[in-house]
Amino acid sequence: ANIHRTAHPDALEMESDLSLIAVVGRGMKSTRGTAGRIFSALAHANVNVKMIDQGSSELNIIIGVQDKDFETAIKAIYDIFVTIRL
Repeated sequence: ANIHRTAHPDALEMESDLSLIAVVGRGMKSTRGTAGRIFSALAHANVNVKMIDQGSSELNIIIGVQDKDFETAIKAIYDIFVTIRL
């Protein structure tokens, strides 16, 4: 209700089937190509990205995926940053 009063949108659409994943790149030496690696990894894992919000210049990306894809997406993102050292 607060969102509606503050923003006065024409329509407010909430998706119930949405899990949010925040990727915060604080402390990374280089963030070039990171977003591309994330989306490539998600595509390979057959995860459908429903929403993307890129924050400040310091890498900070919020990705919305379907609830059923949440664990697959987390594993795919974890693998590209932790398991596979690029």
